[in-house]
Amino acid sequence: MGKKIILFVLSFGYIITTFSQTNILFIESDDQSNQALKAYGNKAMITPNIDKLASEGVSFTSAYNMGCWSPAVCVPSRTMLIYGKYLWDSKKITKKNAPKSLPEKLHDNGYYTFMTGKWHAMGNTAQQIFDETGSIQPGQLKTYNSPAGHITDITGKEAVNFIKTYNKEKPFFAYVAFNAPHVPRQTEQKYYDLYPYQQIELPPSFSDKMPLNKNVKYQYAPDPLSKQTMQKRVQQNNAMVTHMDARIGDIINALKEKGLYENTLIVFTSDHGINFGENGVAGKVCLYEPSVTAPLIIKSVNIKANSKINERIYLQDITPTLFDLLNIKTKQVTDFKSLLPLITKKGQARKSIYLAMFDDQRGIISEDKKLIIYPKTGVLELYDLEKDPWETQNILSKKKSKSTLKKLLKELKLWQEKTGDATNLSTIYKQYI
Repeated sequence: MGKKIILFVLSFGYIITTFSQTNILFIESDDQSNQALKAYGNKAMITPNIDKLASEGVSFTSAYNMGCWSPAVCVPSRTMLIYGKYLWDSKKITKKNAPKSLPEKLHDNGYYTFMTGKWHAMGNTAQQIFDETGSIQPGQLKTYNSPAGHITDITGKEAVNFIKTYNKEKPFFAYVAFNAPHVPRQTEQKYYDLYPYQQIELPPSFSDKMPLNKNVKYQYAPDPLSKQTMQKRVQQNNAMVTHMDARIGDIINALKEKGLYENTLIVFTSDHGINFGENGVAGKVCLYEPSVTAPLIIKSVNIKANSKINERIYLQDITPTLFDLLNIKTKQVTDFKSLLPLITKKGQARKSIYLAMFDDQRGIISEDKKLIIYPKTGVLELYDLEKDPWETQNILSKKKSKSTLKKLLKELKLWQEKTGDATNLSTIYKQYI
């Protein structure tokens, strides 16, 4: 019996040591919804390399970005990711008060950190918090076609070169942040040709000549919304994703050629999604599912292959999850929660998901019911996401919805207190609670 215990301890120690030497490849796209991946159900998408990661790891099908204080939704999303603070505390981050970032925490635990691509977060610069950087791109490109080549190709090539030439004893953390498929959606004609726009099917939450949703600001389309315009935008978006997927394939091949693939923890995600006309929105500053959710895939030696988790989480939950998967202890507190209990089926998801855009949109999701509030207009929308995932039927007026509405508002109030959300919803609370 004693020998078995000793062997177990030695084996466990070996596993921990192995994981502590695990490399991390963290790939992030920009403005990519769940609809822009074949692995997430869109059979028209051509994304073989990301799909392969999903088949070898775990996919979270309901991963949310908490919201924004900026029309550039990527800034809040990436700031929350890098620093681990909820929305309104992230808004307060500056160069002077920035907490320790994700790459700095990994550096302190023996990692060599590298970044190439888009940097669009509050606090310190990429050059300040990474050991090494490649070409750092702005949040909004004027064009993808630079003198040195297409930006998607540049980001991919720099990641490949980093992996091929890496010769340090330390494990690495490589953050590869593609600008794609963010506008301007420019790529090679061969990628556009894969998606004839006339054949693109738009979801049931969109109809031709659909008027813009007047409750949502920062819309980037004429009113009403044209089916052809939306189809062409989806075509461009999908083409950009397929171009990016090809570069991701190059990065994965570089890992394999160097014998690092099996011992590299790989994350693929995006900062948020985007609406292409769904619910009358052509943009991303809204709380409808296409905009507030995005893919999140984790491939690791200690994760069951080809598994899917449908519980609702935050995209930024990936940060504490990395530390748990690698058995790294950190003293810095994060507001987000590790996904390891869900991965190992030893824990439960949050009771609810809180969503917020500026001071003019608030949302709460619990038990498949989703409430959206527009505080400035007093408009409320209530959806059953299980029966109506495209949010086409506002069930607020149904008699059975009264108790649901009350429960959701109480939960929203708790979240406001927890996050320091100062938006005044007292009139709505008094009316319905």
